[in-house]
Amino acid sequence: MNGLCSPVKDLSAPVYITIGDGGNLEGLATNMTEPQPAYSAYREASFGHAIFEIKNRTHAYHGWNRNQDGYAVEADSMLFLNRFWSPIDDSTTADS
Repeated sequence: MNGLCSPVKDLSAPVYITIGDGGNLEGLATNMTEPQPAYSAYREASFGHAIFEIKNRTHAYHGWNRNQDGYAVEADSMLFLNRFWSPIDDSTTADS
């Protein structure tokens, strides 16, 4: 990887969710959060778990929970739409 990124709008492109590495004996990888490259949407050094739910053929839901918060509240979430069954361009970068 050369660190350069030139995003191309493609609603049929896959989405990749990386939520860490289980069994990390060294502890949190805080040295990987800064500097954050432009191609990375979000980084956080914390332990937790994610739940990915397929709701139906058009919707899926991803929720992330931190273990250290002490209460069962999602820290982050995202709703995914299947573009094959729901081909609506609702992206925030849509040309008007």
